[in-house]
Amino acid sequence: MEALQSEEVSRSQLVHATADSKTKEVRTFQGFLVNCYEPVQATLNGVNVVIDPPAGIFQFISAFEGFVPHPDITIVGVENAENFCRVESQRHLFKDIQPLFVSRYPQSQSKDLIRWLQTIPNRYLHFGDFDFAGIGIYIHEYKRYLGERAIWFVPTDLENMLKKWGSRKLYDVQKINLSISQIEEPGILLTLRLLHQYKRGLEQEALILENKY
Repeated sequence: MEALQSEEVSRSQLVHATADSKTKEVRTFQGFLVNCYEPVQATLNGVNVVIDPPAGIFQFISAFEGFVPHPDITIVGVENAENFCRVESQRHLFKDIQPLFVSRYPQSQSKDLIRWLQTIPNRYLHFGDFDFAGIGIYIHEYKRYLGERAIWFVPTDLENMLKKWGSRKLYDVQKINLSISQIEEPGILLTLRLLHQYKRGLEQEALILENKY
């Protein structure tokens, strides 16, 4: 039947066609989570909308093909869940931009986020772990698709943070699974230099504490 041959098929169509919504595996929830600490202007299918969830609530963008943030908004990709949940505690890190935070999770299940990022003109800032694995995620999952529009986020005081909260174990376990010769972005080169200098890696959750720094 036509419903079974189509790649984009809903569970309701399957029930109509076969009386069984489980005849074919269907990913019902398509899209990604967004969060912010200040209202973000956008359009959704041509209609003006404001993204402004209260603390403790995130918004899920399902019809992402028609979701377009204002061009002044910087999309900040967050690698880890706690940082995404607690963006208010990290607003001091992003004083110079108007951010809309997007969650990497659960990108292991779908590519909706990167598909969406490729269709909008906004700058993309990647906020991940400051270790070799985090750099690898940025390069292989984002930079390769977004090119010059993607930038690796480097906190202004990363060196002191590495000295205070960095982990030697992270450095030893991960070193080195990247070819430095293939990396030209200044922020990445700076991060790599500091990782090798202090022989430590830094998980981004440490920056949540930085509002007291």
